[in-house]
Amino acid sequence: MIASQNSIFRDKALKHYTQNKKKDILPNFSSIPVAIFLWMLLGSLLATGLVAWRTQVPVYLTGASVVLGTGKQGTVALAFLAPKTPTQLHAGLPVHIQTGASGSEFTSTIATVEPGTTTLANAFEHAGLPVGQVSAMTQPVVILLIKRDPSAVLDRGSILVIQVTLGTRSLFSAISGIGN
Repeated sequence: MIASQNSIFRDKALKHYTQNKKKDILPNFSSIPVAIFLWMLLGSLLATGLVAWRTQVPVYLTGASVVLGTGKQGTVALAFLAPKTPTQLHAGLPVHIQTGASGSEFTSTIATVEPGTTTLANAFEHAGLPVGQVSAMTQPVVILLIKRDPSAVLDRGSILVIQVTLGTRSLFSAISGIGN
């Protein structure tokens, strides 16, 4: 007690000093505007991800086609597609057709899908069309028979560009490649 009587500090100041030492002081890592900005950034990223997940985009398979001739049901074209997705191709799928020379566009459907794959050279021989360099025609293809309405006037042997609509998938899946 003698030491406390001879102390140069008041008792009230010592209590105040020791109470402040007992408090936990947390460091201030960021300011309020920065924290608000980060929460808004997180919210916008989540909203963008949700929109990308819910938005559906069409899936197309592009290829070439050759006009075989005109029949009772309209112009018949033989289409050649890469054999990536032969299981998804079936009769009745919509096909967007563009002629090479005039650039006119038509819409049609797949009449039949040939089972399995074949080479381009075999497909040309089967259709009765002249085969050029056989070495360049060894890649595997899927053959489709496309029928057009009778109003289309296309010459036998004309080359067409086609897009087969396979369906839709989410925008997120299309961009990221996840879930193909």
